[in-house]
Amino acid sequence: MEEIKPKLAIIGATGYIGKFITAGFITALHANKLSELRVLSTKSSDITKGFADQGVKVQIVDFTATPTLVAAFTGIDIVVSTLGTGPGTKESKLAILDALAASKVKIYFPSEFGTNHYDRCKNYQHDVFEAKKDHFRQAQAKGIKTIALLCSLIMESSFGKWFGLDTAAEVWTLVGKGETPVAVCAEGDIGHFAVEAALKAFKDPTNFPDFVEVYSDMKTMKEYAQAFDNVAGRSTKLEFTPMEQALAHYESTHHQFEYLLQILFEEGAFDCSDAKNKGNELLNPGELVWKLKKIEEYAQETQGRPWKDFS
Repeated sequence: MEEIKPKLAIIGATGYIGKFITAGFITALHANKLSELRVLSTKSSDITKGFADQGVKVQIVDFTATPTLVAAFTGIDIVVSTLGTGPGTKESKLAILDALAASKVKIYFPSEFGTNHYDRCKNYQHDVFEAKKDHFRQAQAKGIKTIALLCSLIMESSFGKWFGLDTAAEVWTLVGKGETPVAVCAEGDIGHFAVEAALKAFKDPTNFPDFVEVYSDMKTMKEYAQAFDNVAGRSTKLEFTPMEQALAHYESTHHQFEYLLQILFEEGAFDCSDAKNKGNELLNPGELVWKLKKIEEYAQETQGRPWKDFS
């Protein structure tokens, strides 16, 4: 009996996270692991034309109009969303959920792809986290198998000034002591993990976990600094902000999200060593499916100076 292969649709394929997740699914399509791949977009662009050239079905939709979404989802088994939390997205996400239910989509991956704010950030009810939690619960309430793929920090966008890591000045300002493990996930690995999660969930949705934590590498911030220094031939100056002072600063910034993440680095929110669901072993046991990208490789790519030209 021929194996049934899923039909999958992606929302947000032209965005930052969407691009490398879509690349993973295009590879899966070409490897005959999917029977169809659709991309939903509000308009045609050079990016969507590039997708079409690779065998992807591009569908132009209005994300606030449920009927157009129902048409786009008809016949689809799995939907993966990378839609953000900006203005207007709340209404779009409600329309998406209505359309998922109406078109009987079996599995939904909402836009998570970050820290495990469900279990590891309970002391902070930040608007970003609460919006994601609400959307997840609403999807489950409609009877849709909903899966949060939690990827910690994105390796290629985490070692910059927005997190207090000034490569150009060779100074990293860390909350606490910088000795807590912090997991990161490479862009390409997120694409791989998303593909494997979708395929495994399609085969056995009942037993596939609702929350899956994955990562490419995990070191302390001190160890990350050393990895970059080893390549650049320099010694980054590490400055430390006491936790009490950091919490006061967080309150004074009206809960700036990037600064909250720096606090969470120290508090262990990105320490996946005790993950309930061993996502790496579930999706890539022993790294036999693909080799994960490690920080040393990224350090070589950036010559030990990531985001050095960022101002």
